[in-house]
Amino acid sequence: MTGAGRSIVACGRRVDIGAPVVLWDREAGYVCPNKRGRAVCAQHDPALNDQPTRPDAEYRVLDPASAYAELKKCVYQLVLHYDACYSALHCHETLKDSPFKGSHFYLDLDGVVYQTCDLYWKTNAAPADDRLGNERAVHVEISNLGPEALASDSEYYRFERDQYGEKDGRWQLLLPQKYREKILTPNFRPFAARTRGERGYFSRRINGKTVRMWDFTEEQYRSLVRLCVGVHELLPGIALRVPCDPRTGRVPLGKIENFATFAGIVGHAHVQNGTADGVAQKYDPGSAFHWARLRQELLKEERKRRGRNANKDAEGPEFFPFPPAFP
Repeated sequence: MTGAGRSIVACGRRVDIGAPVVLWDREAGYVCPNKRGRAVCAQHDPALNDQPTRPDAEYRVLDPASAYAELKKCVYQLVLHYDACYSALHCHETLKDSPFKGSHFYLDLDGVVYQTCDLYWKTNAAPADDRLGNERAVHVEISNLGPEALASDSEYYRFERDQYGEKDGRWQLLLPQKYREKILTPNFRPFAARTRGERGYFSRRINGKTVRMWDFTEEQYRSLVRLCVGVHELLPGIALRVPCDPRTGRVPLGKIENFATFAGIVGHAHVQNGTADGVAQKYDPGSAFHWARLRQELLKEERKRRGRNANKDAEGPEFFPFPPAFP
């Protein structure tokens, strides 16, 4: 796979996530169009905080070791989004048209992860209802048209027909040639991992709105788990857990009460329902996202880690800078 490695980066430190990754400095990579400095970090020129986008060369980390120590203390959420786009390329084109939006990662239809900048930098993808969300978060835009794929629900693109078609009992995204030819996996066919009912799409109410959309691809789910684990290894404050209602054992779809303090993996809808002035209501990663699957995969990863740590403890003590995320 041309240009793809397997490592993600924070303050110059790399972690192999076991999934294809294309970094921003590769020929096939995408450079974050609108990154900013995090106000909670000090290893950069403060003029880069919340200012119009500067030339990329100006975004320099002064002391990578100190920057990494700061980053681990202040970042504790990985926020999941659907990008309302056909693909990673389409997402990048859309963000480039904005004067301030960006995302650390794009997750393409074929499971390829694109990292657009070092995780030290802030990207403006989810201010949250306290307007501090981007300071504490890393973001991933997962390629999926979301509700836009239904012609009846399309607001941005005004499609005249649904953007998924049934193929032998499976639902396939009708990907335009412009974006199909840029998918790194040759001849990739983007099928929804799961379907529901005769029309194939899922319909659930999120933050006051009924959201109808087709599912993400199997390849995206597989890479997302590996990305979550890799981000956690670099930034342990982002625990391997998702919000869960203790009464039902289910992941809520809308905003959670402790949206500003929850440490782990959340959806944009979990932190932002538009209660603050000037902050939009959000629904992603949407009604089709398989939260139960992600939760179970992360629980398995936690069990593996606990087993490894138990073996290490038998050999000698080990220092853990963060308390356990699970109650």
